[in-house]
Amino acid sequence: MMHQVLKAFPDDKPITAISIVEDSSKCPPGFYVVSRTHDQDSDADLWKEANFFGRKITRYICLSKTEGIADYVVENIGVINEKETPPDGYCLIPRTIDSEQRAWRKRQMCYRLTRRNLALSAITDIILLGRAKKAPEGFSLAGDINSVLLCFKTGPLHQAPPCNTPLLGYSLNPLNNGDLRPAPRIPITCNNDSSPTHDYENLIRPKRPAPPRPPPAQSVYSTIAAYHGLEGIPFIMNAKLNSAPTTISGIPTVKARTQLELDKEYEYDFRLERQT
Repeated sequence: MMHQVLKAFPDDKPITAISIVEDSSKCPPGFYVVSRTHDQDSDADLWKEANFFGRKITRYICLSKTEGIADYVVENIGVINEKETPPDGYCLIPRTIDSEQRAWRKRQMCYRLTRRNLALSAITDIILLGRAKKAPEGFSLAGDINSVLLCFKTGPLHQAPPCNTPLLGYSLNPLNNGDLRPAPRIPITCNNDSSPTHDYENLIRPKRPAPPRPPPAQSVYSTIAAYHGLEGIPFIMNAKLNSAPTTISGIPTVKARTQLELDKEYEYDFRLERQT
């Protein structure tokens, strides 16, 4: 009866956060607990350990479609061994959120978060099966956790509507021969005093004079205008630098010598240094 009511109100929003609780009545705010199996409507405990003495240990999955990291959704889930390293990009739930106890026994669930704008699909529902060995229609099988099958349902994410395309002044539909319709020519307006052949002359000799140079900025703490001392000084080369280069004198002439002459003049046997 409960499953029929849930099917009458489908929710295709993506799951954004997953947690584990020890007590099904202590589900955190913004989450809902999966406390019953989908096929038998029985207890959906994931610990499943026989305990004849002492307190019974239970573990339940809690899901949320509003909590978690902003702009992230659960894209995929899987089931691995308790001491197995999860695949790259997958997260683990090591502790219960209500009692800070170990969350899993023998087998555990891992899941992958992806930014909403990068994910093509996301998980919208997770169910547990107590007796069935096959995922129901519309669901995929993630794995087995202590004789309880974990199944999930995925759905596409709603993408933002495309932006409006601006209207063109001409058609892009091809003609009968397969060619595109040519774009209209850009009108060229010419003044009486200029023409396309004299654009360069009009550019280097503008008819409108240049605007006057603004006055130098004055400090708010003084009444005398600030000058840099270079106003009115033309930038020209020194006349000495423009003159023809003269012959450089004073450089000694290098005399060519043979190897025998060099050895005779600079030979030294380092005899004194060897004695010390």
